[in-house]
Amino acid sequence: MDANHRLSDLITITERLAELLHRENDALRNRRSKDVHDLLDEKATLSRVYETRFKGLSDNPELIGEADLDIRERLQAAGIKVQELMDENAKLLKAAIEANRRVVELIADAVREQQPSAGVYGANGITSADGAAAAGQRVAFSLDQSL
Repeated sequence: MDANHRLSDLITITERLAELLHRENDALRNRRSKDVHDLLDEKATLSRVYETRFKGLSDNPELIGEADLDIRERLQAAGIKVQELMDENAKLLKAAIEANRRVVELIADAVREQQPSAGVYGANGITSADGAAAAGQRVAFSLDQSL
């Protein structure tokens, strides 16, 4: 396969990866976790193909010099775009992971607070509201399913 075809293939893969990252970033911004999950397999496959093709290009850098100028410029533009989208994707994923971690911590804290304990006897001979008597005092909470 000549240099133009190899770089054109890499451009196509890079553009598909950029489009997928754009969709995933949109889903992350709008907290559509099902959409993010649905993109995982395609993202993993495209990422492996992209990495393999890019490695092949880095192993044979002379291919870039053999390709037409317009193809090299398209590849460079696609590479810049996908890098920007990957940077944004990393930030959005980090924020989503942190938000989920906080929700899990809040739930764990709420569960711990609701666990009855032996309590402490007061001067009047009954346990404090923090102990076993508190078991009847439940606090309701709801979980935002959009995370």
